[in-house]
Amino acid sequence: MNSSFLPPEDLPPPVPIDYPLRRKLDEVVSKYFYQTCDSHTQRVLSQCGWYLTTCNTALTLVIICPDSRSNWEVLQYLPSCGKYLKEFANLAKIRVYPAPGEGTAMEVWAGGQIAYQN
Repeated sequence: MNSSFLPPEDLPPPVPIDYPLRRKLDEVVSKYFYQTCDSHTQRVLSQCGWYLTTCNTALTLVIICPDSRSNWEVLQYLPSCGKYLKEFANLAKIRVYPAPGEGTAMEVWAGGQIAYQN
């Protein structure tokens, strides 16, 4: 049965989100993602704050850069990060936050297109 043809009152109720379970999933996926990365990508990630989240429609790698040098390195390694992310989800994004005062956040799809900039 295709739910897109059902009126809203006939749809099943939404399943409540189990936040502790989601947090555990994010931790496990983050661990395996990091282990999958090559040593150069691991080095770049280890210089920043980063985490994976599954709370939106796409698996999202969030990277927080402490300075302009690490931000530049992260930008150079976006294709590598995207390649490893695609091993975990068909729909994946990377969100990069530069150091405070160093510019605006950027988000790209793991395939390389810019999703948006703030």
